[in-house]
Amino acid sequence: MGVAPATPIPPVLENELGFMNRMVTPLIVVLLTLAAAQAGGEFSSSDFSAQGLLLPSAQARLASRAKGVIDVIKREGDRVGEGEVVMQLESEMEVLQREQQKHVLDLRAFERSTSDELSSKSVISKTEVEEKRVNHEVAKVQLQQADHLLQMRKVLAPFDGVVYERVRARGEAVDEFTPVVTLVNLDELYLEVFLPAPRIRQIKVGERVRISVLDLPGREFTGSVAEVAPSVNPASGEFKVRVLVPNKEGELVAGTPAVATFGVES
Repeated sequence: MGVAPATPIPPVLENELGFMNRMVTPLIVVLLTLAAAQAGGEFSSSDFSAQGLLLPSAQARLASRAKGVIDVIKREGDRVGEGEVVMQLESEMEVLQREQQKHVLDLRAFERSTSDELSSKSVISKTEVEEKRVNHEVAKVQLQQADHLLQMRKVLAPFDGVVYERVRARGEAVDEFTPVVTLVNLDELYLEVFLPAPRIRQIKVGERVRISVLDLPGREFTGSVAEVAPSVNPASGEFKVRVLVPNKEGELVAGTPAVATFGVES
């Protein structure tokens, strides 16, 4: 029996196969190179760098929990401590309501004490004594409510920081839950960088990092790894690392580029 001749490959298909070979071969080479480099230590954590941006270590957009007219508000650039008033609304009515509830509580406390004395002399019934006791407890709650409403007129700093931006001024009206002031912490900065996937198991939280700032040539700072993303971005093939950099002296400026060098010995 004779052997049938081989069917020739159509020119179009032959071109497509050639194109696929030209695409697949370099990809295989790249993958093999990466594997060999990783096995050979090219991706060790020794002395490699990445550029990123310096960012505030904390940032919050603050809003009032009540609506009203601004009575006090910090200026941009003002420093505030944690728990300090950043903005306060006019609160004359709330102050008067609290004062009223304070007097009511005093009255209910007096009624309760006298009812106990009268009950011991059988002048009033136990039901009346219980009524005075309940009225006293209700007055306590009403005073707490008045305190809470007064406190809602204030916006307090959630951390030590600097007023970065405000969108309202004294005398202007604000609605509840509408951001008015942006507060940032610049005493510590984050240097946020993105590293290639093969290094994700090499970067450890707490390890020291050397920082050089592009607009301060010749100067070096020291930071430490604060956060490592738990996964790699499949689109970029990179993962995010945040390095915490002390900045008590204010030499570093948020929003400027810097370079992180990893592999610094402890």
